[in-house]
Amino acid sequence: MKITNLKNASAISGGKASGLGLLNKMGVPVPDGFVIDDTLSLEFDDENVLQLQRFLNQLNPNKKLAVRSSAKAEDGASKSFAGIFETELNVNNDINSVIEAIKKVNASATTDVVKAYANNEEQIMNIVIQEMVEPKISGVMFSEAIDINGDDVVLFECVEGLADKLVSGSANPAQVIVKVKENQLDETSLRVEGNLLDLSQLKNIFPFVNRIKQLSDRPLDMEWCIDKDGKPYFVQARPITSTVFINKNTRNAGIVASRGYAEGESYVIDENKSDEEIKKAIDNFPKGAILVAGVTETLYMPAIKKAKGIITEEGSALSHAAIVSRELGIPCIAGYKNAIKLFPTGTKLVLDASNGKIVANGIEDSLNTKKSFEFGELYCFDNALKVDFEDFKVFFELTYGGLMLHMASDDAIPKNMERVEKYARKVFNASPEQHFDDKYLWYFEIERFKKLPYYNAMNQKMMEIIEKKDSKLLDAFYTDSLEMLADLIHYKMNGASDSEKLIIDEIGAATNLILDAMLPLGYALRQCYFDSIDVCKEYNLSFNDLFIDNDLKIHDSKLILIKNFLSSVANNRNDVYEKICSIGATSPEYFEFRDDEVIKTCGYDKDATIDSFYDSLTESDFETIQFIMKPYMEKKKNNDSMVRRK
Repeated sequence: MKITNLKNASAISGGKASGLGLLNKMGVPVPDGFVIDDTLSLEFDDENVLQLQRFLNQLNPNKKLAVRSSAKAEDGASKSFAGIFETELNVNNDINSVIEAIKKVNASATTDVVKAYANNEEQIMNIVIQEMVEPKISGVMFSEAIDINGDDVVLFECVEGLADKLVSGSANPAQVIVKVKENQLDETSLRVEGNLLDLSQLKNIFPFVNRIKQLSDRPLDMEWCIDKDGKPYFVQARPITSTVFINKNTRNAGIVASRGYAEGESYVIDENKSDEEIKKAIDNFPKGAILVAGVTETLYMPAIKKAKGIITEEGSALSHAAIVSRELGIPCIAGYKNAIKLFPTGTKLVLDASNGKIVANGIEDSLNTKKSFEFGELYCFDNALKVDFEDFKVFFELTYGGLMLHMASDDAIPKNMERVEKYARKVFNASPEQHFDDKYLWYFEIERFKKLPYYNAMNQKMMEIIEKKDSKLLDAFYTDSLEMLADLIHYKMNGASDSEKLIIDEIGAATNLILDAMLPLGYALRQCYFDSIDVCKEYNLSFNDLFIDNDLKIHDSKLILIKNFLSSVANNRNDVYEKICSIGATSPEYFEFRDDEVIKTCGYDKDATIDSFYDSLTESDFETIQFIMKPYMEKKKNNDSMVRRK
C-alpha cells in the first residue's frame, strides 16, 4: 500500500490529491492529511492496517476526518467528476471508522452514476484523508470569471457551515464578486449579491487567493472554508472546465448557470419521492427531455447525460447541476422556484438559458425584465457591427432593447459562445441577447445587395414613406416595385445576357427583402412603435392594440394615422411574396441553387460562390438594367408617386 503526505502528492495520486499538493507547494493553508493510492485493489491485511494507523497517528486525534475520493480521472481539465464519487465527512479518527469510510468511497467508483458520467471507463481510485475543519462559512471559488461588464473577477459563493449543501445545490449561496487588477484582488471593488451572511472574515482568504493567482499557470475551481477563529483553509483545487460568466440576479431568483437553447418535454425527478420512485424515474428518463428537479443529486447522472437541458429549484452557478451542464454543453437554469409544480412531466418547454427565458406550453416567463417590444427580431440593419472570429462570423446590433447577437445556429457551439460572450462584455460592457434566425443570413445578403443599382435609393424611399406614414405613397411604392420587377423579368426573357439575368435575379431577391421583411417587419414597426408609445400610454393602450381591426373609440389624429398606416403595411405585405414569385422574380428555392447557377453561367470552378459573381461585376453590366429601373426611382414633381416608364 502506497501512502503519501499531501504536501508531496502528485498527479499519480489523482486530481484531488495533486491539486492539494499544488496548493501546499504554493504556501497556502491546507488541512493536514495524506493520500492512499489504488484503493480499489487494497486489502486490509495486518501490514496495511498497521501502515494506515501510523499515518493516522500523525493527525490530530481530537479532530474528525474527511475521507474523499481522488480518482485518476477526477478534477481534470475536461471532466470534473463534481459530486460523482462518495465523500465521508466527520469520520472518527480510529482505524475501524476510517476503513469503513474507505470502503464506502471505493464502492462509489463502480456505480451506474459513474458509468454514465465516464462513458463506462474503468476508474482508478485513490483516497484522500484529511483533518476536518469546523467552518463558520465555506464555499466554492473560481479564480477567474467574467463579470456582466466584461471585467475580470474572482467569484466566491458562500454558505454558512459546510460547503456540501452548496455543491449539491440544496442551498442558495451568497455571491461575492471581486474585481481583478494586475492579477490581484481589488478589495475596494467587492460586491455581494444574494443571501445575507456574516462575511466579515472573508477577506482573511484574499492574500492566499492573490498568491494562487500569481503562481498558478491555469484558472482554478477551489473549495475553501474559514473556521470559527477566522483562519482560512483550502480543501480542493481543480482546473476550471469552462468559463464562468456572471449574470445579474433575477426577479424570480432563477439564474443562468449554463447558457444554451433547448426544446423538449419536461421530465420531473423529485428528490422528495421514495428511493424506489426516484430510481424508476432515472431509469425511465427519455432521451432529449428537459430535466426538472429540486436539486440534481449525483445519482441523477444517467438522466442528466440524456437531457437536453436542466431546470432546478435550488442551486447556484457553481452547484453540481451548473458545473456538469457546462461540461456537457447543455443549458441550465438553477434556483428557479417551484419549477416542479410549474413544469410537471410532459410540459412542452423552450429553455432559452442564453436569454434567461422559459416558455412553457407557449407561455413565456422571462428571468429578466420583460420587454414590451422585441427589437432584436425587427428586420432593421442600421446599427449592426460585424465581427469576424476567423472561423465564424457574428453581428451585434445595438437596439433600444439592449445589445443583440445574431449568429448561425451551427456556429453556436460552447467554445464559440465563450469567445463571443467575452468579446461582448469587454467591448460593449453588456451580455448580449442571442438570436439564431434568418436575420443573420439577411445581414450578409444586404452587404451584397448594396452593390446593385438603386438598392440604396429604394431603401431611402422606403424610409421617407415610413416617416410620413402616407398610405397612398406606400401603396404606390409596392405597386411600382412590382411593375419594375415585371419589366426586368420581361427583359430577362427577351435579350438579357447571362450576366444580366443573374443581376435581375438578385434584384428580385433584394426587392423581396425590402417589401416582405425590412419594410413591414422592420422599419415601419419600429418607427410606429416609437411614434405611438406616449400616446398609447395616455389612453392605456398597448402597441398591439393598434393592429386590432375594431374601433378603438379614440379620436386622437396621430394614433389614427399610425393605426391606418399599420393597416396599409399589413395589407400590402399580405400577398407580396406570392406576387413576386408569380412574376418570376424569385422563388422559395432561389438561395439554394444560386451558387450552382453562378458556376454554370459564368464558367467558374466548383468552389465559386455568389460573392465571386459580385466581385466580377463592372458598370457596363448594369447599363440596360439601370435604364429599365430609372423611371421607377424618379419622383413626380408633386412627390405623390413614382413615375412609371411608358
